[in-house]
Amino acid sequence: MDSLIVDLYHEYKKNNGGHICYLYNQEENYINNAVSFISAGIRNGDFIFLLENDRNLRLIQERLHKEFSTDQLSNLLVMNNYDFYYAQGNFHPHIVVSEFLKTLEPHLEKKTSISTWGLVEWREDKEIYEKLAEYEQIVDKSVNEKGILSVCVYPAGKTPGSFRKALHNCHNIVINDEEVMHLS
Repeated sequence: MDSLIVDLYHEYKKNNGGHICYLYNQEENYINNAVSFISAGIRNGDFIFLLENDRNLRLIQERLHKEFSTDQLSNLLVMNNYDFYYAQGNFHPHIVVSEFLKTLEPHLEKKTSISTWGLVEWREDKEIYEKLAEYEQIVDKSVNEKGILSVCVYPAGKTPGSFRKALHNCHNIVINDEEVMHLS
């Protein structure tokens, strides 16, 4: 699938960005796809914002450092996903999106091509799926207005069917380790 993610990257860059949902099953596929997507962005001259957990980040960065120079990696901003999403103690959709856009604003002002890859993980919270759905709706509007290519990643095994329906409603496309489903 890693060549498919690169094809999708190029397709959506031609169309001024978009919002992709990736529901992954296998860690190895996930790492390969993340590295392929980021590599395509680096080759395109994008500013890339990566939200990732520490375990995956180590694997991704090892592979990127083998392929790219420090200078080439200078447009890659990496943040721990949990620290970013829970910076205020709890997951607050509007605050998270505000921080997301604040992070990207200098690059938007320069008209730099922007790509984002965010692994969404959550702690137990009885309202988390409503909050995540609200977050995704706000992100969808923002990335489409600003021409950003954004991939939101969820572990398929931890993502219930009812929440998947909400994800389908606010993404242009949903992919998994084997297939692509165009939604708009």
